Amino acid sequence: MKKYQLSDHCRKLISPQGENITLYQICALADFGSVCKGQLGGWVEGPDCLSQQGSAWLEEQVEVFGGAQVSGDAQILGLSRLTGRLHVTDSAQVKDCQIDGPADISGEARLFDSRIIACMGFTADPDQALTISGNAHIRRSLLAHQVCVCDHAYIDFGFLQHRACVSGYAIIQGNDNCNVWLCDNTCVSDHARIIAGQDTDSIPVLRGHVRVADYAVVEGNCVLSGSVTLLDYANLHGGPVVLCDNVTVRGHGRIAGNVRLENATELRDNACIETWDNETVLLRDSRILTGNQHITRASPFLPFER
Repeated sequence: MKKYQLSDHCRKLISPQGENITLYQICALADFGSVCKGQLGGWVEGPDCLSQQGSAWLEEQVEVFGGAQVSGDAQILGLSRLTGRLHVTDSAQVKDCQIDGPADISGEARLFDSRIIACMGFTADPDQALTISGNAHIRRSLLAHQVCVCDHAYIDFGFLQHRACVSGYAIIQGNDNCNVWLCDNTCVSDHARIIAGQDTDSIPVLRGHVRVADYAVVEGNCVLSGSVTLLDYANLHGGPVVLCDNVTVRGHGRIAGNVRLENATELRDNACIETWDNETVLLRDSRILTGNQHITRASPFLPFER
């Protein structure tokens, strides 16, 4: 038994590829979920856009076309537009989003007020699609390419692109002034947190093969690039902090202020590097800081030349 039909109401638009497309408004044929018989819904290019099974539904201003499909109990709400090889299923909810596939959105994922521009070719697997699944929660963010967000990950004011992955209970928290940028092969997992500051330059940027896991925290003006790993309870507070080329911070290692680390530097245990005011610290050679070592600008290291 069909749950909806295409009505006689239609609208025309031009696709991102410049094609003329006709969309038809859907009308419910029966009561299901929170939908009542006779209720008008969103706009689709054809019957393949919305499954006749389950309680999946499109609110009145939603547009679905260009190969996009909605099934299961998924709800597409507000001023959303879905296009491309895109599949939204299970109990996923999308509100006020523009999404261009190829992408898969499933589970109990929640997307609000976000823009997704998916495309393939940024991984060794040419068929890997952008994926949002589990209980992932995304707000006011931009996701591009072959990004993966899963489990209980939370993202607000994030900019994720290429092959970036956020999983576990990780939190990506930007604000009205600053987004959090995750690029390339960056992976943030477990209970890690990446937090933007309130100043206009307090933008965390993670790019390359960066891994932030366990309970590690990155906050403020921090740039991590190359092979950088933060584990355990590592804590970075930018002013600015720059880590690049095989840097590892683990244990309760802490970095704060204007600090730059390069070339296989590692902090373990309770080791700490911090500066105040306009002071700077630069460590370029391969070093391992352990125990309770505490490095400040007063230590015999050359400052970072800005």
